[in-house]
Amino acid sequence: MNDSPLSVVIVDDELQITDLLETFLQCISKNLDIYSFNDPEEARAYLLQNNPDVLITDFKMPKFDGIQLIKLMPPTSTKVLISGYVSEITEGQLNELKASFFEKPVPMKDLGRIIQSAQEKKKTSSALVGR
Repeated sequence: MNDSPLSVVIVDDELQITDLLETFLQCISKNLDIYSFNDPEEARAYLLQNNPDVLITDFKMPKFDGIQLIKLMPPTSTKVLISGYVSEITEGQLNELKASFFEKPVPMKDLGRIIQSAQEKKKTSSALVGR
């Protein structure tokens, strides 16, 4: 069976954050299609046309915040919200969005586990569809 790559979208208005996350993800898995955006408007346009498997987004950005982007995602996708502004995000919001949350700096080991879990979930659902 041919494993299709996990599609991952990274959105942060800071270029060094998207670069860091993209480099890390490329190191932990070769079976990823990664799309990075530093402009939340461009990311929003992309998300309206595509359904990536994983969205990793900053919370506080100009024009659109990470919660607005997460709300565009299908319920089955993996959603990760990152922020340096912990006090502005409630646990209730995260539960409602079914999103994981990490304070910056992002704990890479934990992010790696989420990506591995998303890959397993995709493999399992592909196997079920293939039956």
